[in-house]
Amino acid sequence: RAAKKRLKKKQKAQQQQEQRQQLKKKTKRKSGSSGSGNSEDAGFDGSNEEEERRERKRAKKQAKKKKTKANAEDGEKMSLLESDGDQDDDDQQQPFDDMEQDDEDMRIAEVSRGELDYLESQGVKVTKKKKKKKRGKIESGHKDDDDDDSDSDSDGGSSDRDDDIDATGTTEEEREEKEILLSLAQNLTPSQVLFPGTDVDGDADEDTSEEDGAMMDPRRILQDLTSTSRARVLFESLLAPSGLTADEFYRTYWEKKPLLIAKSKVSFATENDNGGGGAKAASQNHKTRLDNILSKKDIESMLAKCSLRYGRELNVTRYADAGDGSRTKRRITLDLPPKRVKKKAGKSSGQGGGDLQPVVADPKDVWSNFSSGCTVRLLCPHLHSDSVHSLLSTLELEFGCMVGSNAYLTPGGDSQGFAPHFDDIEAFILQLEGRKRWRVYPPPNKAETLPRLSSRDYTEENIEGTAPVIDTILEPGDILYMPRGWIHHAHTPPSRGGGSQGEGDHSLHLTASAMQQWAWADLLDIIMPEALEAATASETSTSLREGLPRNFVNYMGAMYDTSNDDDAPEGLKQAGAKRDDMDEDEYEELVRQRKMKRMQDKFCEEANKRIMRVCKEAMQMVNAGCDQIGKRFLSDRQPPALTPNEAVLTNEHREENGGKIWPNTMCRLARPGIARLVLEDDKAVLYHCADNSRVFHGTPLSPLEFEVDDAPALEMLLTTTEPHWICVKDLIHGDIEDKMEIAQSLYDEGILAILQTDRPDRTVQTG
Repeated sequence: RAAKKRLKKKQKAQQQQEQRQQLKKKTKRKSGSSGSGNSEDAGFDGSNEEEERRERKRAKKQAKKKKTKANAEDGEKMSLLESDGDQDDDDQQQPFDDMEQDDEDMRIAEVSRGELDYLESQGVKVTKKKKKKKRGKIESGHKDDDDDDSDSDSDGGSSDRDDDIDATGTTEEEREEKEILLSLAQNLTPSQVLFPGTDVDGDADEDTSEEDGAMMDPRRILQDLTSTSRARVLFESLLAPSGLTADEFYRTYWEKKPLLIAKSKVSFATENDNGGGGAKAASQNHKTRLDNILSKKDIESMLAKCSLRYGRELNVTRYADAGDGSRTKRRITLDLPPKRVKKKAGKSSGQGGGDLQPVVADPKDVWSNFSSGCTVRLLCPHLHSDSVHSLLSTLELEFGCMVGSNAYLTPGGDSQGFAPHFDDIEAFILQLEGRKRWRVYPPPNKAETLPRLSSRDYTEENIEGTAPVIDTILEPGDILYMPRGWIHHAHTPPSRGGGSQGEGDHSLHLTASAMQQWAWADLLDIIMPEALEAATASETSTSLREGLPRNFVNYMGAMYDTSNDDDAPEGLKQAGAKRDDMDEDEYEELVRQRKMKRMQDKFCEEANKRIMRVCKEAMQMVNAGCDQIGKRFLSDRQPPALTPNEAVLTNEHREENGGKIWPNTMCRLARPGIARLVLEDDKAVLYHCADNSRVFHGTPLSPLEFEVDDAPALEMLLTTTEPHWICVKDLIHGDIEDKMEIAQSLYDEGILAILQTDRPDRTVQTG
């Protein structure tokens, strides 16, 4: 690093020397030509200065190109610099280079990263030190770490950072980050992303230079990523066999069409694979890539230990002949009905003598039904499985909405548990064990595309004659994605052993669901009623409170609708007929119809004015509506499944992190998106999901209330997320004691991560 720094300083000195020499030559040439030229050129005041300014720009651009080329040939350039050039000039320029570099370091050290982001958001131009590009090939136009940005600024053009932005608005740094995340996703299975393990030696690569990053264990890199980056790696790892990036998936498939991510789409050919061993290993790696998420043994343990209840955590179903003589297959549910439980003496039993309570499933009954061909569905597998909970919590960071799950265990031997249907969710089918044949059909019509509710059960006759767009057998490691509204059904293939339900031929898949009731219509469901109420209560207009026109029901409504000429009364159809061609009754009918049409048009015009008033009010309530649906998300979602690196900074590990807030304590939100600040009834109310139950709405939200004056400090804490930190004393508030108490309350609630880098500042004490 020291050699490279010296090289850069020598390069800069040499370039400046070349620039001075070029300017001297240009100045002499211009002055000579101006002296021998005509009187008009010689008499133009300032022409030489303007030309010199242009030459300086061109010289700087040429110097940048030379610098870039030189960086690609470090060793060769070093020898050239040592043997050539004016050493005296280099030595003379060295102190100035050091002063410029020290000044640059001083400017960067004066402010923190969080303050830099804030200054940039306020439009203040801040000089930043660029990150070193770890690339084998250096692209032209990129600047080095220690280069001063003043050259590009003095040219009057955009900075190098702006030049790196492509047509999609993505910077070079963002593109490099995406490449790193994609590389991790291609080298790690979803199981490895979720469970990196504790066998990663933190000192294993201590002697490895940063330039040898390719030799590092991907799991070590994964542990250093932010939670949102880990979520992207997990999702792209799920997509990896398809060869798609997350952006490509969202652009081509999300909410549009299904996607099969199967072993058949993976090329198992490897270099030097003469005997097929590499192909066999790659195939095995695909089959085990979803291991440790959920297994049949896990379900057996849940049934034995966790008292799963019918209708709450468990269903037992099969798709079979209804037995009514029609030979039509229907879904049959074998759940035991709820039982009425008597209340204790002295309490009102109410009607019926007690409350209905779901029945706890007897494991023997469940496995007996399973052996006879029934499917066992777990309605909330993440309640008792930390691995499934971690999967859902991580995907919520990627999708930005609630993610739920069901697990389906089906015996072999051509068994099916559910009738053909479509769902109101974006479904990801993760095949964990065994094999299952899936058939997927397009939505029945446009109205049932991206539906807001799931469909009724279809019969086989309903879909007869419709060709499936996907007809495949999923095997372990395969994934099937289906948007909302796509009809599907699945069954296990016939048993390989030839029996009805062969041992080991079962199928187990996990369905991860997203986007349920998360459409624009759901947002407008919140905004429009409130907008109507606000517009009606307006203090500046009474238009929505005015009465409806008298007797409007006599000319408005479907029976008076004349918008369709085919259904219009006969008199109105003859509106173009001459008066002489009609008798008296026909003419009177025509006059009446025309009068009615004018009244209808007037009514619709007045209604349109009032509708637009409500819409205008609604546009001003978009942020408030987003706050409301954001609160709903916090209520619906999973509690955060913090990684060990995240949890050690929260109140779960008070002994390790001190558990006390001081003025110099560094803080940030424990995980992005787990808390939201809204203003309600002149109070700053903070909602969070840290106390959520894994069961949907199992625990109601318990918001924290603060004074409105506390809102700026709260906002700074909630918007500071990894990898950034903010110091307590830098929060916007009047008193340091209040700053400490606000941060302490969020830490005690489990939503704030803290880090004490310096000795605690005990000059200020709080209760």
